[in-house]
Amino acid sequence: MTGPAGAPLVLLQSSDWHVGSPLLFRSLGLPEELRASRREELDSVPERAVLAAIDIGADGILLPGDLWDSESVPPSTLHRVVEALSAFDPRPVFVAPGNHDFGGTGGFYDPLVLESLGMRAWPPNVFVFRSDEWTAMPFPGRPDVTVVGRAFLSSAVESRRPLAPPPTRPETPLALLLLHGSLEGYGGPDAPAGAKRTAPFSREELEGAGFSWAAVGHHHAFEVIEGRGATPLGAYAGSPVGRGLDETGPRSFVAVTLRHGEPPRVDRIASDPRSVWDLGLDAGGMEAPRLLEAARELLRTSGVAASDLVRITVSGRQPYGARPSAALEGLRSSIAHLTVRDRTSPVAGSKPDPATAEGRFAADLLARREQAADERSRRVIDLALSLGRDALAGRSVVPPAPEDL
Repeated sequence: MTGPAGAPLVLLQSSDWHVGSPLLFRSLGLPEELRASRREELDSVPERAVLAAIDIGADGILLPGDLWDSESVPPSTLHRVVEALSAFDPRPVFVAPGNHDFGGTGGFYDPLVLESLGMRAWPPNVFVFRSDEWTAMPFPGRPDVTVVGRAFLSSAVESRRPLAPPPTRPETPLALLLLHGSLEGYGGPDAPAGAKRTAPFSREELEGAGFSWAAVGHHHAFEVIEGRGATPLGAYAGSPVGRGLDETGPRSFVAVTLRHGEPPRVDRIASDPRSVWDLGLDAGGMEAPRLLEAARELLRTSGVAASDLVRITVSGRQPYGARPSAALEGLRSSIAHLTVRDRTSPVAGSKPDPATAEGRFAADLLARREQAADERSRRVIDLALSLGRDALAGRSVVPPAPEDL
């Protein structure tokens, strides 16, 4: 139950679940069984979020959008979201729909849609902002707290600045803001290119709004937004499960503790049973045993756990015929999944033997590589050279995992 007015307010914040999204993992080359496990780990995020909130004694949950990936999400997946959030009753859950789980008429936040499909309605402890204008809601059991939020009504990119002007700050001692949009200067790997941003806002605009805390969604990396004096203004919790090589490293829910007159306390709670890692290793001058040793050290210093999914890109110069992927086979027993991307190049100055078919083949492709117009073309030639030399030497021809070119 929520505490008395004036008591510390404990909140769990999460967003950008994207349950129901495609999990192709082309660049990681996950086998079917592991892809199925990863699907369950993604779609069970709602249950884990509620359990984490209960575990920390949260007074409420803040969800600033993109809980599912699109309106084509399977009904069974949506049902899991509804069921999980109902388990937090009677404590409140506040949702500000984003551009993926938009809150307009005809979407899954529309009670008429759920009724027409024969689905369970959103439970009474879930409060969804359904207007694209700022709206204030009371916090049940806490007259000293008000929540202000807004919704995306469609999946269209919104260029208007939601905090220019900002919403009126409620007069309650604690005022919470739920916002789905792009922070200017956000540095995560999913930062938008150029000037195109969804509902853009600045740190100065957020600080000027004067709210006690801003729960922000849309970007997928954890980031605390600080104002003057390094005071936390709000945060992106980031996506709670790594769905690909652009969502690497540990994932988390965010626990926020607010006391009137004091800076917010922000803690991270692990949200993903495994992490995705995209690591690089310079193999220049290393023979196979030394390369394997260096890779083990890379995993250790990076914090890779046994349950994790890893891609290692090997670069540097190696002798003709070297196979870094074969040299790193010894890593597979220590982690759940490994993909090795070979981006090595031949040792400078060495020449294939022109007296052999393999040498003539290599010389021809290397000449073509010198004339290649771009990196993609050079990479295709590198792959053809590697596989062709294996075939000519009578070795097993094992195509590498699909990769991003």
